[in-house]
Amino acid sequence: MNSLYYKNRSYFYVVITITSVIASVIFANSAANSIKKIIDVTSSENIQEVKIVYVSIPQGSSATDITSILDNRGVISSSLAYEIYLRNENMSDKLRAGDYEIANNLQFDELTEILLKGPPLKTYNITVPEGLWINETLESIASQTGFDVELLKNSLISGLVESKYIYLGDYSQLQNWEGLIYPNTYEINLEANGEEVLQLMVSELENVVDKLFQNTELPYWIDTYNQLFVIASLVEAESKLEEDRPLVASVIKNRLYDDMLLQIDATVLYALQKRKSQVLLVDLQIDSNYNTYKYTGLPPTPISGFGERSLLATLNAPESDFIYYLLTDKNGKMSFTNDYSDFINMKNKAKEEGVNP
Repeated sequence: MNSLYYKNRSYFYVVITITSVIASVIFANSAANSIKKIIDVTSSENIQEVKIVYVSIPQGSSATDITSILDNRGVISSSLAYEIYLRNENMSDKLRAGDYEIANNLQFDELTEILLKGPPLKTYNITVPEGLWINETLESIASQTGFDVELLKNSLISGLVESKYIYLGDYSQLQNWEGLIYPNTYEINLEANGEEVLQLMVSELENVVDKLFQNTELPYWIDTYNQLFVIASLVEAESKLEEDRPLVASVIKNRLYDDMLLQIDATVLYALQKRKSQVLLVDLQIDSNYNTYKYTGLPPTPISGFGERSLLATLNAPESDFIYYLLTDKNGKMSFTNDYSDFINMKNKAKEEGVNP
């Protein structure tokens, strides 16, 4: 009897053991399959849903407005939860308006950091100074934009840039573009090419001139816009102080009226294409239409870029009898006279005081 009991009990344990093993295997396979399904689904969902969303937040938007926009665009899953987060972090009134490109899988703190900084800049600013020659102007633009200076030159002379003021209607000569790239500070689109940047600056001169001539006309002593630009460039080159610009224009006007040589050093330097502090007697011998010590009248084109101040000074040149001017103060102040002896005396005094070389 005991032998039968132990035999049956052994058989029972074997059955139990086999059953447990089978159950364990079934459970393990089931769990593995379930986990695999979860992983597969999760991975599939992530691949499907993670994307960059374009979001535009208008100026003056409240925290409620912003969270609603983000919710509607699928950046967040709960506008209420994000608004509560913002209020708890004291960020409700610190988010910035603008156009964003935002991933839709960000944590609240990552998203908030983006909205606190504001949208990335899609423009940059460059400044074209007054008084630069055309080559210098293009070099300045190239250094600020990264465009090759030779490509900028080619853009001008190839006709890709247009101006109604181009000298003699001939865009193929770089010198004919002198003065037509308007000195100013410009906001440039990151995607703008060289031609678009130059066109913006050339068109700006047209805009400035159109605005100036809404209620005025060319003065009686100036025949064309090209002459206006040439004189403005001479005023720009010669004047240090705002108060002297109209008087310099007046001297130019009187010398033109009397058919006198303008004798402006800046035109000689332009003809030489050299920047230096003193014009020597040998420099005055250069045979160039820009040499106003040799040829009467105005140079054929402007000698530099000029700003609105010089345009206005030219348009509003006062009536005077001045035909000489001279720098007589180290701060840039000029003196004016109609008497040659007086001019020589001022010149000698300025030299003694170290104002002029």
